[in-house]
Amino acid sequence: MEDKTESLEDHLRKQLVDLNLTADILFLVKYLINSLDDNGFLSRDLYAISSDLLTNNNMAFSENDLQLALKILKDLDPIGVGAENLQDCLLIQLRKLHPSQKVAFQIISEYYTPFSNKNFERILKDLSLSEKELKAIYHLIEKLNPFPAAGFSKNTAPAEYIYPDFTIIITNNQLQLQLNNGNTKTIKVSKYYSDLLLETKDRETKEFLIQKVERAKWFKESMEKREATLKRVMEAIMQFQKDFLISGDDSDLKPMKLADIADIVNMDISTISRVSNSKFIEAHFGTFKVKELFSDAFRKDNGELISTNEIKSQLKEIILTENKLQPFTDERLSELLGKDEYHIARRTVTKYREQLGIETAKLRREL
Repeated sequence: MEDKTESLEDHLRKQLVDLNLTADILFLVKYLINSLDDNGFLSRDLYAISSDLLTNNNMAFSENDLQLALKILKDLDPIGVGAENLQDCLLIQLRKLHPSQKVAFQIISEYYTPFSNKNFERILKDLSLSEKELKAIYHLIEKLNPFPAAGFSKNTAPAEYIYPDFTIIITNNQLQLQLNNGNTKTIKVSKYYSDLLLETKDRETKEFLIQKVERAKWFKESMEKREATLKRVMEAIMQFQKDFLISGDDSDLKPMKLADIADIVNMDISTISRVSNSKFIEAHFGTFKVKELFSDAFRKDNGELISTNEIKSQLKEIILTENKLQPFTDERLSELLGKDEYHIARRTVTKYREQLGIETAKLRREL
């Protein structure tokens, strides 16, 4: 297991200390290290890197020097670093770790696309392999490291913390809304400038101060109106989804559209949309965007109205428990959902599956 507190770049640079490299080659290897992407790949070709060195650093290097620097980088740990892409990364690992696995190398080299798409039938036919042989190769490749940078810390700033705009507080099974971002009661027109306005005799200064004081008052009133709107909209949403916000259970999430809240608070749908798309809410079970509380309605066979989020949750559960050797097609998923009174078309299942970020049955298949 790599030290996750160390970046890939630092890990690679440390290994250069023990190598007897010329100043030029050492510079080039370090330059290539700094050119790696987040996966540990060198996705830019050497010609582009050479052009950058000439343009930005006014330094020219021969192709042989660049090729040597790249070879040195690829010989460093972890194996696969400096690869052009995932296919190249797998080939490097097979060549170094499993040199006797000629068929595995051939599959990644010549049948990478069908292998990635899990078109195993073509590979079995073209290479005259048995399913047992292909299964062994599949599991061998599956154990390779697809991304050399995995396990290392990033040389980037830490992810920005999301400060929720609203916090839901539960007291005696009742919900209370707390606005977190700002308090207009603390916004006041400066007493210094108010007093100066009363005291000054200069007409231009007085007009300037009047303009600024009026602008400050307008700003304060606008902020108060905005805060009142946010609170009114969010309180309506909070009461609509009270059961879910108390339990945190997706099955308690009611179907809710922007129009439902717009009708309750007597505001334009665009106002509700702005609040839901840009604001975050903190509940006892997590922090999320307000828009996640909205979903379309679906009527079950028994007439009960449920949220489409509940269907997605059920769909995800079915896929998690499927036989990975024979994953369910979208047609079959539609049939299985129908047994639970969720009668939805195959194309709708496809849409929900894609929204969940789940691959097709063919790509979920394992050997």
